[in-house]
Amino acid sequence: MKELEFIEGILQETAVYAKEKYADRMNLDVSMKDETTNILTEADLEVQRRVVERLDKEFHGDLVVAEEAGLDRNPSDEGCRCWVMDPIDGTQNFVRGLFPIFGISLAFAVGGRSVAGGIIMPVMGDLFLAEEGAGATRSGKRIRVSGIDDITSAKLEVDFVRLSRRDVALKAAGKVFQTVGAVRSKGCAVAALCSIANGDAEAYIHVGLRPWDYAAAQLIVEEAGGKLTRLDGSPLELFDGKSGLLASNGILHKEFLSLIEA
Repeated sequence: MKELEFIEGILQETAVYAKEKYADRMNLDVSMKDETTNILTEADLEVQRRVVERLDKEFHGDLVVAEEAGLDRNPSDEGCRCWVMDPIDGTQNFVRGLFPIFGISLAFAVGGRSVAGGIIMPVMGDLFLAEEGAGATRSGKRIRVSGIDDITSAKLEVDFVRLSRRDVALKAAGKVFQTVGAVRSKGCAVAALCSIANGDAEAYIHVGLRPWDYAAAQLIVEEAGGKLTRLDGSPLELFDGKSGLLASNGILHKEFLSLIEA
């Protein structure tokens, strides 16, 4: 699939730049968006610029939906060919990088559903890819969700989100925290979701992701055998305008849903 080949190539190219900027992060230009923890760096803008420029050359006419530079809107025609990207997910980790967990995410969608997607972790070097109906891989090797079926043995990935919505997150996941075996927070949605696809965690809860946060990751998790829904159990659709999601290994999905206060 030429779109997946493009995703693989452009992610590898931009990862080189992102890794260089991470190494020189003390000299990054950083600005705040709407909250002190919601930040934007020159690297976010440059990665997005490079990808958009290449897309215009190789897939001219396709729509691009992305987090930055005014491209953060849903398509008016969900049936169109659409590329959905997050230039750097985990920007706080990127800037304050004791733990360099951040990723670049790009998905190709048709009819409002991702059919090809990839996520690269520039520092760690892991490349996750998926194509609809063809499975998911991590650096060329097939991956699969875990088979854990006991919630007290399960690992939950969670993001406590921005201060303005933290009470919503704590309320939604409160009962889960008291039941699940382990709780972790990577501060990077794509890394948390790839952890489920790779069998390293059993569930992920977030109350406010946007399409670019999960467009590629949803496909990767599903192709690895996992499941994603909204927090009330309704289908997770790319441009449905809703917020909040539960991703899991599938086996424990209903049990997690029963504990979530949506």
